[in-house]
Amino acid sequence: MNRPFVCPFTHLPHSSFHHHPRHYYYRHHHHHHHHYHAPLLPSAHLISSPPLPPPLPPSKTVSRLVNQYRRKSTATSLVIDAFANKNTNALGQWHGTEDEGLTVTYGSNKMTLKTADADLGWFTQVSETCRDMRAFDGSYLHIAYTGSNKFTVALQQHNAQCDNDAQPYPATWDSLEAARYATATDIYIPMNHFNIDRSKVVGIALKGFYAAGAATVFSKIEVVPKVPASFKVPVKLPSGNFVFACTRPNSFAFAIDDGDPAFAQEVMRVIDAAGFKATFFTVGAPLLDPSTNLSSVYREMASKGHQIALHQLTPTRPSRACSTRPPSTGSTPTTSKAVTHGLRPGPEHQRYAALVPDPYIVQWSVDIEDWLWAETSTPEKQIDAFRRDVAAGGTITVMHYLYNSTVSYLPQFIQIAKATGKQLMRVDQCMMDPNAPPL
Repeated sequence: MNRPFVCPFTHLPHSSFHHHPRHYYYRHHHHHHHHYHAPLLPSAHLISSPPLPPPLPPSKTVSRLVNQYRRKSTATSLVIDAFANKNTNALGQWHGTEDEGLTVTYGSNKMTLKTADADLGWFTQVSETCRDMRAFDGSYLHIAYTGSNKFTVALQQHNAQCDNDAQPYPATWDSLEAARYATATDIYIPMNHFNIDRSKVVGIALKGFYAAGAATVFSKIEVVPKVPASFKVPVKLPSGNFVFACTRPNSFAFAIDDGDPAFAQEVMRVIDAAGFKATFFTVGAPLLDPSTNLSSVYREMASKGHQIALHQLTPTRPSRACSTRPPSTGSTPTTSKAVTHGLRPGPEHQRYAALVPDPYIVQWSVDIEDWLWAETSTPEKQIDAFRRDVAAGGTITVMHYLYNSTVSYLPQFIQIAKATGKQLMRVDQCMMDPNAPPL
């Protein structure tokens, strides 16, 4: 089966150490975002306790056996944040946000978050780089709260090198809906419901606050070994694979988002002249509007061998494309019926993954920052941003063909990418999708 490619969240950039965009970064040098996905475990394992350690060889002493068992048993409890300090959590690591529009109020061992913008997020780190959390696989992330539970909880994974200066950073994350795991005062999420490599955890993000203006008061974030007897643990829903970088060695992909139809032919001409195929993420609603002529534009792109994938159903401002707000009832099925010829449904990843097996939700590790610089007096900063992220190892680009300056720089972007020695190709090809056309 073809693996669909969609874009799930805000089109704010992956961060870099020069710029601190919203939604994905951690803070000053703690930024950015896939390589390995932990397999989903059978539901019977979700509430099982960690096994006893295996018998030790005779050469090991009894005291070492006791110490080894203690390490395993005490690893199931960890206080991450008790909100006693504005700047650091219970582990002495950074917590906070740099998002304007997210109101954060600290009280006595409490923190209140309030926002009308589902794009914004608050972060608490478990490590400066990577922390191996696999010892907690039989345990639960517990969040004590009051107020709204209409938000998501994400566990974020570092890159393979655990290098804060390499792209992507973080490498990926898995976001779960808090309300599915919540009582009125407590959230309990099995740690192994987070579909990431849990040997490389950076931290926890609270985001996707989709009840506009509602407040949530948090008093503790911790890992606990068990849940109250009355708490029914929900099943793990499929959530798809968040990808930020190519998995094929020495590959590089241009993922091009929505744009102005007036620039579409020029974009295709430049890419054709450079001799490679790209992936175009289209916004669904304009395809249904005959006046835009976008459906014929994308048909032409597909006929030339480019990949067409879904960005989202309706447009937002470029800096916020793909809101985390859940779609209205029926939007995903409606999209899947309305959009054909290879265009894929669904912006909300968990709802989409429930309908389409094993989707790829494509992010990026190279941000041209057209949304930031294209209409300023220094549009050439788009080239600087591209060069910076490519030098850091990024392999999937995000850009829009909304602005003349961005389109005019496209030949230079391509030249910089080719100079790395990597082969330019479609996203499905760079992800080694077995259903992608051969190179």
